[in-house]
Amino acid sequence: MKIVVLGVGSVGRIIIRDLLENWKDVDEIIAVDYNLESLVEYVKSLKDSRVTPVKGDVKNIDSTADIMRRGDYFINSTWYEFNLNVLRAMLKAGRDGLDLGGMYWMTKKELEWDEEVRKAGLTLIIGAGDDPGTSNVLARYGADRLDDVEEIHIRWGSTTVNNATEPSFGFSVVSILDEATLNAVIFKDGRYHEIPPLSEKELTYFPEPIGFQTTYAIIHSELATLPLTIKGVKTVTYKDSWDERVFPIIDFLKRARLTQREPVDVMGQKISPLHLLGILVKPEEPKTCIGALKVVVKGTKDDKQMKLTYFLGPVGYKKEWGAGPTSLTTALGATAALKMLIEGNVSRKGVVPPELIDKPELWLHELKIRGIPLIEIKEEAKPL
Repeated sequence: MKIVVLGVGSVGRIIIRDLLENWKDVDEIIAVDYNLESLVEYVKSLKDSRVTPVKGDVKNIDSTADIMRRGDYFINSTWYEFNLNVLRAMLKAGRDGLDLGGMYWMTKKELEWDEEVRKAGLTLIIGAGDDPGTSNVLARYGADRLDDVEEIHIRWGSTTVNNATEPSFGFSVVSILDEATLNAVIFKDGRYHEIPPLSEKELTYFPEPIGFQTTYAIIHSELATLPLTIKGVKTVTYKDSWDERVFPIIDFLKRARLTQREPVDVMGQKISPLHLLGILVKPEEPKTCIGALKVVVKGTKDDKQMKLTYFLGPVGYKKEWGAGPTSLTTALGATAALKMLIEGNVSRKGVVPPELIDKPELWLHELKIRGIPLIEIKEEAKPL
């Protein structure tokens, strides 16, 4: 079997490591990135002849489709704003695959392609990482254990031991700045609402050593699908913990207009300030960083109020892969989704959010056998 990995950054590299070390039937990985020099250096470090480096530009749909045809499946781990380019390429190539998510608005745009992808007989799993990804799967897993679902609350929390490192950006600075500047979306009492980014502060508990963390509402992909796919749910929220030391940095970048996408003239060249930051500021998760995903599903079971809480983690730095908790859990979510696709556990064609896979427990099993702990807590109330 041959797998095409588009985008070999902080997550794409960990996807490749998992495919090499934990899969038995991978004959070749076609690793594709715009920065060929960095890609070749990374591939050499793997010392595995099954990885083939290829220079690619996903903005070129025809050439991307040609590359896709070299594999049996693809994983898109490029910047989320290229998701529609990759979607168009998959239609030309006739290949199934997945991506890692598209904030909220890009996810909505991808869903508009559902009918065309379905008519082509193809499947694209969208938002197949950790959150979105495993968060969606846990929401479905919990919902399946209730008679009626009322609320879903998703949280991500992390901390650095002794807070000993300088503030940094743990994943793409483009995505982080979008989360910090675009209005968040929540689904409350059966209706969508936009609220300011980093608002509705909440003190959220995560397993030790993370403990209590302040979480904030930010824009996220789960809100684009869960209110539509989980029958009867009235409220869906997402919040994330932030290192508050980055807030002054983000405020400066906003004042300096470095968060804008629109190109500006720089000595006769049109350059997007945000994209320039995305190239210059590399993701860096401290080796002392520890993170965990929390999903709470509330509803009724046998006429009793029930609250199901799921903790995925805590997850720390994986030294042998050079992977922090965000890149590690995102990559393992992606390879779990790929396993579902390959083994026929995604019977639906079209654009498919992770919660619509056939058996969510199989996705969670893939994480378990890779040493990612999952805790379930059930709390019952008195009969109605």
